[in-house]
Amino acid sequence: SAPRKVAIVGGLRSPFARSFGAYSKVTNQALMTSVLQAMTKKYRLENKRLGEVSLGAVMNHSADWNLARECTLGSGLSAETPAYTVQQACGTSLQTAILVGNKIALGQIDVGIAGGVDTNSD
Repeated sequence: SAPRKVAIVGGLRSPFARSFGAYSKVTNQALMTSVLQAMTKKYRLENKRLGEVSLGAVMNHSADWNLARECTLGSGLSAETPAYTVQQACGTSLQTAILVGNKIALGQIDVGIAGGVDTNSD
């Protein structure tokens, strides 16, 4: 059968800031969790189980060994929402969007969240 159509229906991001500036004391996990919390609220996803959450970072701090899962647990989404972390040197959030989109196209999931985070505080 033909792949299903995939659409991005919303988005949210933290404001841009200079390196070693506003986010210099903020961890990747805190930064990403705050964005997921705001997205959960904006799109009324509290306690909803999504197909998956895929998040990435260029480099994960050892404390962030399960970054996507920890951020998802703190987001307000259902704790049953699967989550995984991608680590890639460039274009990490684009890669997570491709991964989620491919699973939607193949009918493996209906909806997901893709994103990425990097702050030089870690």
